Amino acid sequence: MPSPGRPSLLSALRASKITLLLVLANIAVYAGLGLLDTRAFETLSQSSFLIDWGANVPPLTLSGEYWRLFTSMFLHVGFAHLAMNMLALWSLGLVLEPRMRWPVFLGIYLLSGLCGSLTTALWNRGELMISCGASGAILGLFGAALAYALRDRRSGRLHFPVRNLLMSLVLTFGAGTVFSIDNAAHAGGLVCGFLLALVALYSEKLRPAAAGATLALAGVIAAVALAGVASAYHDQDLGDKLAAARLRHTLRHMGFGSYAAALDGAQSLDACIRGVMMGEDPDGQPIPGREPGAMRAGDLRLCDGSKDGEDSRASLLARYLPVEYANCRAQAADLRNRVTKQAALRGLAIIDRYCTIQPRVYAAVFGQAPADLDMKAAYRARTDMENLLDGTGVEIGEGQGTDEESADAIVGILRDTGPLATALVDESGCPYWSCKR
Repeated sequence: MPSPGRPSLLSALRASKITLLLVLANIAVYAGLGLLDTRAFETLSQSSFLIDWGANVPPLTLSGEYWRLFTSMFLHVGFAHLAMNMLALWSLGLVLEPRMRWPVFLGIYLLSGLCGSLTTALWNRGELMISCGASGAILGLFGAALAYALRDRRSGRLHFPVRNLLMSLVLTFGAGTVFSIDNAAHAGGLVCGFLLALVALYSEKLRPAAAGATLALAGVIAAVALAGVASAYHDQDLGDKLAAARLRHTLRHMGFGSYAAALDGAQSLDACIRGVMMGEDPDGQPIPGREPGAMRAGDLRLCDGSKDGEDSRASLLARYLPVEYANCRAQAADLRNRVTKQAALRGLAIIDRYCTIQPRVYAAVFGQAPADLDMKAAYRARTDMENLLDGTGVEIGEGQGTDEESADAIVGILRDTGPLATALVDESGCPYWSCKR
């Protein structure tokens, strides 16, 4: 028979519009995150960048952050990773997409990617592993192409080169045994794509209405199955430990803990604030005309050490400390939804109270003091916070003793986070001042 000739580029693009959109989406995410986050192209902080922007980290995913199953499909580790995946997607999509309806092609891609991500999460649960990339979804397309190729071979029609497909799979999985490649995601995506393609092939024999219903039902069953498996392996205990580890990490940034973990200058700033509240200037000398307990909010300006312009340490503290205190309130609220003991709830209320009033104190240090700032309440909140975290117990009232149970409960929660939750929290987040998101 005469050769049909090579199709024009426009015709090829029209027949593979979903492939083109997926390639553009992956490129847009890569470029967009590079503009939004300075860590995107920095080797030393790339792990924290990937974790923060939605990479598939099995302990995080299975402890409730299931959105990572999807977002990880559009994240890539560097330009080479992106280029290799997009070349494979483009090459395969141009041939495979015209063979099926575009919703079927898109459904196979997305469901295979989710299946690959979940397979990785289950295979590596309990490990600090970072997985990302479109390869799980692309392997799903490979599985679909293999199903179509086997059907075409039996029918005697022109078919995909089965031998070439199998050789590509052998090379892909072989490379995964040598290099840091996620073979679990590849295997999960491949199997899912192959099975979904079998359903698509079966639907081609049905009438349009029946075929549409069959494909929709298959998609729903696959999605429900993925959700059911993820729910069955949900790790509530690790989720609770992660919540505690995040709060402990934030408290250390605020200055409660080792000096090395605190934001540079935070502990010195808080010591100055405490001294001013007791009637002393930054040098430890009594402030003329002031008595302990009779300080004014405007006196806190004595602790503003910004003299070197916008990039001074004080200006950085003024910018980042309110963010830490906002994190503190959110994380304390998260823990309140997880604990049931009244002692722990009382302790978390003390943390929330301190993290609510302290940003107002900093506002008085670095700018205009809020008119309704209660210096005595701020001093009491700081004292209660220190007594809570050092385990000595919070004073209930004059002559009524101390609440040691709340201190013991909070110290226990923050101490017993476990090595995995601690490592995960330490690995994520902006590791230095210059990070901008």
